[in-house]
Amino acid sequence: MYRGSCSCQAIQYEVDHIGELEADNETLSQADACAFRVNITKEQLVIDCAPSTLATLHESNGETHHVCNLCGSIVYVEDSSQGIAVEVHYSGHDVLAETHCQFIL
Repeated sequence: MYRGSCSCQAIQYEVDHIGELEADNETLSQADACAFRVNITKEQLVIDCAPSTLATLHESNGETHHVCNLCGSIVYVEDSSQGIAVEVHYSGHDVLAETHCQFIL
């Protein structure tokens, strides 16, 4: 699971799956603290916020910046071909309260 948010946490978003072509090896190897920017389709992005919290700013180069109305941070950038660039954090596929015991001798 890949997740992210604006600075004030009013907008939460997640990307369920990122394929090999969407995040190349260079991006993944140079990422710090498990955060990296990926290019995805709009259908892959799930946003959780009040509708009035997310604003759009249209740029002259054809990009649309989607920003938080409360803190002003850029949530994601949409280009003219409907592709989305978003920064996500890897939070794992399996969150457990207890550790796996298969490697304990």
